[in-house]
Amino acid sequence: MGVHSAGMNFTFKQLEAFLFSARLQSFSAAAVKLHTTQSAISKRLAELEQSLGGPLLHRTSHGLELAQAGRELLPLAEEAQRLWQRIQHDISVDKTLRGTFRVGVTELIAMTWLTSLIQLLQKLHPQVTLEPVVDAGLTLFERLEANKLDLTIMPGTFWGQAFESIKVGQVDQAWIASPRLDIPARALKPHEFADYPVIEQPAGASKNRFYEAWRAEHGFRFGKVMLTNSTTILRELTISGFGISQQALDYVRPDIKSGLLRVVKSDPMPPPLVYSAVYRRDNISPALTRIVELAVKTCDFTLRASQHDVAPARPPRSSGGPLRQRALRQGAKAPVRKTRK
Repeated sequence: MGVHSAGMNFTFKQLEAFLFSARLQSFSAAAVKLHTTQSAISKRLAELEQSLGGPLLHRTSHGLELAQAGRELLPLAEEAQRLWQRIQHDISVDKTLRGTFRVGVTELIAMTWLTSLIQLLQKLHPQVTLEPVVDAGLTLFERLEANKLDLTIMPGTFWGQAFESIKVGQVDQAWIASPRLDIPARALKPHEFADYPVIEQPAGASKNRFYEAWRAEHGFRFGKVMLTNSTTILRELTISGFGISQQALDYVRPDIKSGLLRVVKSDPMPPPLVYSAVYRRDNISPALTRIVELAVKTCDFTLRASQHDVAPARPPRSSGGPLRQRALRQGAKAPVRKTRK
């Protein structure tokens, strides 16, 4: 059965319910995305199927799957959505950007400039909401593939023809270790890293995917390897002397200045790590484009030193006991003790 039935009479909301149910493989997930109820999504889809004269989605134990007519309709529905977004933005008098977007970021971004991005977005576009998801890069990409995220910002420059990748920024990388480790001051050759313990992120880290070919090309070999999926723990373990790790230089620079860490030179040194905003080509919108633009503007991996490592100021000491301090806070005169002459 095709999508060519006579007497078709359906709405864009029905088409949208089909589109997101197909993408997310779930009525409930589509309902959350479209800010409605699961029963409303099911009703709209049933009405669309009735109008088109046959099933578009099949319910299976693994979720929703496209029927033959659904496979024909999906690219047309995606095109209709893009045209509808253009009409809303280009023709409407109200140019306000709005919507809720699920954005995946790596832990390093979350600990540095993610807050700045959200603050700037709220200031400039208060009706656009970000729902951040923090995870390993490859896990984020799997969620993007499954339409469970609208955008990911992570290391890497190319993720396939179906995805748009826009460079957001880059950060210099270096081998880092505790000064207590007996590592020469000279540059290590790639094969010499096998003589020292190394702390790495596991296979799910997109940073590893980015550097995999470079390490293989230059013959880097590691002996004893400790794995952690946390950037915070990676830093702590390195400070504690458990091994050499490859980290963002901007992020650990305060630790280097304080003497907690040192740079381990290598020949060659790692190239900069490129971060990209990645989204599906069939899921672009003016608001999503704007989020990417602001991500480029706010990307700054040095923010940890200025925002998170500053000790809170201590309140000035007040003379007198608790009664006097309470009176001063309330703006009253403190009682004066009479002394005997």
